[in-house]
Amino acid sequence: MNKKPEKLWGGRFNESISSISEQISESISFDYQLYRFDIQGSIAHVRMLSRQKILTANQSETIEKALNQIQGEIESGMMEYHTSLEDIHTHIEKRLIEIIGDDGKALHTGRSRNDQVSTDTHLFLKFSIAQQKKLLHGLLETIIDISEKNSTVIWAGYTHTQIAQPVLLSHYLMAYFWKFYRDYSLLSFAENETDISPLGAAAMAGANYPIDREFTATELKFKNIYENSMDAVSDRDYQLSYHFFASRFFIHVSSLCEDLILYSTTEFGYVRMGDKVTTGSSIMPQKKNPDIAELLRGKSSRVIGHLNALMVMLKSLPLTYNRDMQEDKVYLFDSVKQVEMAISGVQEILLNCKFIPERVLQNLRKGFAVATDIADYLVREYKVPFRVAHELTGKLVLYCEQRNIFADELSSTDIETVWGSGYKLPVEVLTLESCIKSKQGRGSTSYEEVKKQIDRAKLLIKNMD
Repeated sequence: MNKKPEKLWGGRFNESISSISEQISESISFDYQLYRFDIQGSIAHVRMLSRQKILTANQSETIEKALNQIQGEIESGMMEYHTSLEDIHTHIEKRLIEIIGDDGKALHTGRSRNDQVSTDTHLFLKFSIAQQKKLLHGLLETIIDISEKNSTVIWAGYTHTQIAQPVLLSHYLMAYFWKFYRDYSLLSFAENETDISPLGAAAMAGANYPIDREFTATELKFKNIYENSMDAVSDRDYQLSYHFFASRFFIHVSSLCEDLILYSTTEFGYVRMGDKVTTGSSIMPQKKNPDIAELLRGKSSRVIGHLNALMVMLKSLPLTYNRDMQEDKVYLFDSVKQVEMAISGVQEILLNCKFIPERVLQNLRKGFAVATDIADYLVREYKVPFRVAHELTGKLVLYCEQRNIFADELSSTDIETVWGSGYKLPVEVLTLESCIKSKQGRGSTSYEEVKKQIDRAKLLIKNMD
């Protein structure tokens, strides 16, 4: 295998392709990752050819045995890759011919590289999605577990990056559970779009042999078959669906990482990340940097870029197959890799976070997080319009700021000074626990509702497919 091999399509050409053209054409540098799926698809194809009497049983058995041998060679590092052979499909076929001779040339009967590579990519993504669903399930379980362990811890809710209202830490964490749960559902949608067999579409018009597409689909465990051969070789919708899942998932990952990065700063001090998910500085000995969270946040732009790149590539392509489509695997392989790392990475970060509610309570007091509850109390008890209650509460906050005191330090004299003698404000209204308990309705942050929310989530993931 040391001699530079010849191409499989050179009969119509008098001159060899130039060096730069060879560099542009090759995809073996990345599509070698498809070798298992290429061999899997080829075995299904050759079994079908034998079943349909297009090849003899002996030919089929010889080819299948050699394909299994080639897989062993690749996995043991024996396969040498050559850019002149362009892709993994050609490498495997050339090696097959080396092993068994002319019988190896019969493998491509009734098949084109167009439906072959499409089948390989479907199989690759189908396998990858199954793995990622397991990982996501584990992440969702972790979030539920941490939420249950912190079910009574009070946390800070923000809008505009400003203290808004107190919430339970479990309520905050469960917000990300539901985001990732929707991502799981979107991944299942992409899985359904991937679970379609293009094998047998050949170049784009179908095969000139009595092939059995249902047989190969069953062999490869596809649920469905493309109904149109032109659609089969040109379709990349399943990849778009996966890339959209990956992009949306990374938006959620990036948001969570941004929260934890901010919360771990000295200024916030809400979270302390463990040594397993932080790194040090080369010059500042005191530093403990949230690099893993920062890197995951940064990778979001990379993954979103793959979605954009695929959309831009596809938007101007005529039917059916065009060589531009070779680039789709560059985007797909990387997004799959990044998603797998991100799911495990986020889980590792959460498992190595220590929450510090004492600092949160300090900032809730500083941020007058009880203000909305004070306004609502005035509406309920004194029947004033909310806008009036809003203004009265705002004056109370201003009074506290000017005197450098917190809302829970207000005396009845202070209340009368700001509001006059017509209003009273019970001390219990000014507590953070009271704010939590006062929330009503499904999905709110009250102790009872958050427990119900967690119970619903546990039931959902128990019944996941």
